[in-house]
Amino acid sequence: MPLLKDTIFYSIAIWGSRLVTVVTTPVIIAYLTPEDYGYLSLVRVIATFCSTLGLLAIVDQALPRFFIDSKEENERQAFVTTSFAISTAGTIIIIVIIIACTPFVTLVLKDIRYPLIFTSLIALLCFSRSIQYVGANMLKWTFRSPLFMKITLAQTVAAAILTLYGVIWLEWGAKEILITTSAVFFIAGIASLFPIRSFFSVSGFSKSKLKILTLYAWPLLGLNVFAFFMRSLDRIFLAALTTLGAVGVYSVSSFIAGIFETLVGGFFFAWGPHVFSTYGDEGAQKRYAYCFSIISCLCIVAIILLGLWAGPLISLVRPDNAYNEIGVIVPWLISGTGFYYLGGYFALGPAIKKKTYWQFIVFVIAGTGNALLNYSLIPLWGLLGAGIATATSSLIAGILIQIISNRFYYIPYRWKFSFAAILFYTILISSIQNESFVANINGLSIILRGLITIILICTAILPFYRDIISSGILNKRITS
Repeated sequence: MPLLKDTIFYSIAIWGSRLVTVVTTPVIIAYLTPEDYGYLSLVRVIATFCSTLGLLAIVDQALPRFFIDSKEENERQAFVTTSFAISTAGTIIIIVIIIACTPFVTLVLKDIRYPLIFTSLIALLCFSRSIQYVGANMLKWTFRSPLFMKITLAQTVAAAILTLYGVIWLEWGAKEILITTSAVFFIAGIASLFPIRSFFSVSGFSKSKLKILTLYAWPLLGLNVFAFFMRSLDRIFLAALTTLGAVGVYSVSSFIAGIFETLVGGFFFAWGPHVFSTYGDEGAQKRYAYCFSIISCLCIVAIILLGLWAGPLISLVRPDNAYNEIGVIVPWLISGTGFYYLGGYFALGPAIKKKTYWQFIVFVIAGTGNALLNYSLIPLWGLLGAGIATATSSLIAGILIQIISNRFYYIPYRWKFSFAAILFYTILISSIQNESFVANINGLSIILRGLITIILICTAILPFYRDIISSGILNKRITS
């Protein structure tokens, strides 16, 4: 399946979903307080982590590696059935643990009232998210990108309509939104699994396949845990060390930074199947390097655009300055995402050589570093400290995994230059919007801000221009 074709379908699904989210989120921000939005975000973050943990890295990461290589239909069925069974058991165990942790919630998160409701919402969202995630991944790895697009868009639109109606007319809070989201996730997951139901069979469970999947997945499970530490642990530290209001402000910043992730999300959905199908082809490494440069350039452009314009845009919805710090935080969160994708997804060596324990080691180092940085920097710099911690740990992971990956499967990435350029623009954009900075641009007119944006984008694109042209992406040669 051509990379460009799948990228288009996945991108339409992800961009369409994001477009709907872009429409609904400002309404939620306008109607909910930062504290309520922080509660909503905290439940989502913890539930997503628990869902990922419950799947045991089997369905989402181990299964695709062997499913693609399997030639016989009965062997594929055995892998799918075994994966689904063990992931279901893991999810149930995690849900039981979530509920058991109820007495300890207020000891860590002092702003949380009614801890049983809090853990119940996490468990509900965890379960429905797991079902939806399994279904979406099965559509992805069976190359059913058009169906993935249809179900994803239907899921997002349904959730958006219900949420808007509830928030505006029924005065819903975070709890009602989470219950609605869980119901829609569950329905979408069942709808995704139905077309590929032939891969599931009670008799298909295989102990030999379970052993193969487990040995491959255990390092990736650790990777998932510490990847969560890198990308989402900051909100838990903020809730523990500051307030739910701070979590709300940080989550809005994360939502804006997530626009970059949406922009490249369709590409990375198609990237995995493409890589495992083409890594042995002549010239594959060069094409991968061109892709790396393109994503690096897009990351810097996103840092400039979203970093400079997030504040003015949010002020249209909340002119009370409740979110006036986001312009300083957004660049760090985008760079963290960039380092995470450029380091993890483009480091192909460990996966190709089936030495995924290297990824585990890298993410243990980076994830532990993120926890220590959050614990140290949040008391000093608050929200900015959390953003710096996220970006720094992602940078550490990106550097380490690129060095290791090239030992197994060399690709001529310009990763040192790309990482340095991303870091430079992150510091620049964040600094010039800091109120205490001498060159603070927050008081500039829209025209001057626009001119600064154009100049910075042009300077950012120039170093990558040759790679973009050489990639042939404009005439589709990158899919050949």
